[in-house]
Amino acid sequence: MDYYKTLGINKSASPDDIKRAYRKLAKDYHPDRGGNEEKFKAINEAYDTLKDTNKRQQYDNPQPQQQQYNSQNVNDLYEAFFGRRGPMRRNADIGISVKIELEDVLTGKDIIGKYMLHSGKQEVATIKIPPGVDSGTTMRFHGLGDDSVQSARRGDLLVKVVVVAHRQFVRDRLHLKAKHAINVLDLILGTDVVIEKLGGGPLTIKIPKGTNPGTILSIPGYGLPDMRTGRQGNLYLEVKGITPNIDNFEHLEKVKKLYDELNNSA
Repeated sequence: MDYYKTLGINKSASPDDIKRAYRKLAKDYHPDRGGNEEKFKAINEAYDTLKDTNKRQQYDNPQPQQQQYNSQNVNDLYEAFFGRRGPMRRNADIGISVKIELEDVLTGKDIIGKYMLHSGKQEVATIKIPPGVDSGTTMRFHGLGDDSVQSARRGDLLVKVVVVAHRQFVRDRLHLKAKHAINVLDLILGTDVVIEKLGGGPLTIKIPKGTNPGTILSIPGYGLPDMRTGRQGNLYLEVKGITPNIDNFEHLEKVKKLYDELNNSA
């Protein structure tokens, strides 16, 4: 192994150059920071030789008896640079689930999450749920997981989001679907209907004259937001016809007369 190449320096490097190169590489490749353990050991082996004037001279001018790599030196260097000995460990991630309403998907929501760490300590964290989140999505919050290993960074908190079913609207990705019952006479003549939109407040929808039962009307911009772009989906309203109950004989005769006239004019 070329120790100079391992540290990314040339053979004329000064002791300060060697130390600076080692510090940078040791931090980049330390296993507790997600680095490669074999690469980290090679960096320590190179530094252990080149930092010592006598060892460096023997390395540059090899003698028949070679310096043997001592794994104890790695632990010494762990302690010198990272303040600890022993096996490298990391803190675990913790998973929880939260339930939100469909209205929360429209606006986003901050939830106070309570969960137990592996030490038995209860943790409280504010979990920001963004608008447009899909049901079943697992969100990762860095640094909110377990902290049992004090010398390592905290684990992450994994939050699974569950959106509960809504009484009025059915979700279809960014779009909302709903049904509304209208008197068939209103469908014949045309009318305006008022429904409650998601999140509250009235929404007036114009029903054109001659609308057939089962017609689906598209109302742009009253769906759910895209979590990435913020683009709003549509509301699809399915029209359900209600036949009026007419008991008055005269009214029925008028309806029959109108029906006959319409058939004869067709």
